[in-house]
Amino acid sequence: MVGDKTRADNVYLAALNAIVPPAKPDLDRSDYGSTLRDAAALVTLASEGRAPQKTIDDAVLRIDSARQRASVTSTQENAWLVLAARALSKQLNAISLAVNGEKRQGTLYRSFRPEELAAPIAVSNEGEGSVQAVVSVSGAPLNPEPAAAQGFKIERTYYTLDGEKADPSKAKQNQRFVVVLKMTEPQPQFGRVIVADYLPAGFEIDNPRLVSSGETGTLSWIEDAVEPVNSEFRDDRFTAAFDRDQSSPAVFSVAYVVRVVSPGRYVLPQAKVEDMYRPDRFGRTGTGTIEVSAK
Repeated sequence: MVGDKTRADNVYLAALNAIVPPAKPDLDRSDYGSTLRDAAALVTLASEGRAPQKTIDDAVLRIDSARQRASVTSTQENAWLVLAARALSKQLNAISLAVNGEKRQGTLYRSFRPEELAAPIAVSNEGEGSVQAVVSVSGAPLNPEPAAAQGFKIERTYYTLDGEKADPSKAKQNQRFVVVLKMTEPQPQFGRVIVADYLPAGFEIDNPRLVSSGETGTLSWIEDAVEPVNSEFRDDRFTAAFDRDQSSPAVFSVAYVVRVVSPGRYVLPQAKVEDMYRPDRFGRTGTGTIEVSAK
């Protein structure tokens, strides 16, 4: 920005050389980052700063290498990948394609509905350089996902206010439950963890106060309660965030109180736990049904 291009180019090169594949996944970084995030950030800044093209091209190769090792991406990685794509957009105007025989200059972004895929779509590279094709698929599952444990296990149990186990599948209007979410991480490690429990449509959070080791009130029977760094009581869900490291307990729990408000038959959604910056580490419960009868 101040015109010292020689020094800036040296800095870009030093940053490029510092981005090397880790011997193991980035488990203990406190800056929300990863090799993929760093490579995308370098492409963004180097493109905006008009760094040598070779530096930018090598940084793009770092992105390709890191993305191949990642089964899923975090919010940080996604954000910087979008910025990197935008920074490269002017260079990509040189791409020459033919789409079903029709000439096209520049990048091609197109969405297709299932019925549009009945006819074949031919895309060919008419230019001299190589072109990458990236295909993504999105949709909603036809059937609810089953319970899963991949790095975390989460269990959701309903109790009466006195600590007796309760069956929420046949609830009565105005009945109150204590929902206890018990998480197990067999090998605790550094991570910023989010727990989210989605409410059935006929339920609402009754007392927006987290049950923790510091303030259990009349619910002192809850075991392994841990205070989160943040919690939210929304209309449709309860969420709690935790900072974890190797010294954290393998089992930790949170709880909240719900009240049954509307008669009817409802879906009991899943409860989920996830490392926010390593979404390949997660756990979820199964789904169910709840039938609420008038009192």
